[in-house]
Amino acid sequence: MSDQINYYEVLGVPRNASQSEIREAYRRLAKERHPDRPGGSEAEFSRLHEANAVLSDPNRRRQHDEALDLAHAADQLASVIDVDWSKLEDELSQKRRERESRGPSLGERLRSRFRREEAPNDAGDRGRGRYRAPVREARWYEPHAFDPEPVTWKTGASSFLGAFLAFIVAGQLGLWTLGRGTPDFAIGLFALAPFMPILYSLVGLVASYFSYRAAGWAGVALVFVAALVVGGSGGPTRLAPFATLGIVLLLIAIYLGNRRASASWRDRR
Repeated sequence: MSDQINYYEVLGVPRNASQSEIREAYRRLAKERHPDRPGGSEAEFSRLHEANAVLSDPNRRRQHDEALDLAHAADQLASVIDVDWSKLEDELSQKRRERESRGPSLGERLRSRFRREEAPNDAGDRGRGRYRAPVREARWYEPHAFDPEPVTWKTGASSFLGAFLAFIVAGQLGLWTLGRGTPDFAIGLFALAPFMPILYSLVGLVASYFSYRAAGWAGVALVFVAALVVGGSGGPTRLAPFATLGIVLLLIAIYLGNRRASASWRDRR
């Protein structure tokens, strides 16, 4: 866990240890490692004294817990990002070639059927029904009509980091509404605590929306991973489930849009 000292490990107690358990562990270890005793160490004794001083003070203990959570989140982020991008790029290139060799997908064929522009050559073409509507880009409220390119290391990294930062900001606001390390200027946020699940869901929906446009389904999966990392590393307990709800809302919108497109295609046949 980076260079952050874990005073709970120094005293050999769990993070939910009571003050009496902390005092008992400190007294026992201080006797064993006192510099005047055989095998004692002045450095270890000083570290024990420092750990007891921090964990015995509620404010300093809370700050220490937050520092541990941030260090844990940074370690998880580093493990996610530390991948072999060259190998991933080769795999993506191979999948793209396989996709091209198989020809257009069903969604691409449907979109080309609906939107391909075929200008009429003469009035006879109109009479025979060959004229088709002009091509148009998918509107912002039609996520099912987006045609994102296969994910690359750039789009994947930007999707994950963007969602990670958005969840960090939302999670910090959520912690302030719960009174955890709230600064003076944010005391008024306590009244927003009942509405934080709505904010988490909106952040999950917006983050997955833009990630889907940039990197497709892989981008949505990376947003889900970012929500789990932040929610499981000291963030509000409700962040991960409600952020997942926002992602699910996007998936439902895509599913319903595809059903409407399929029904429209059947009606035109």
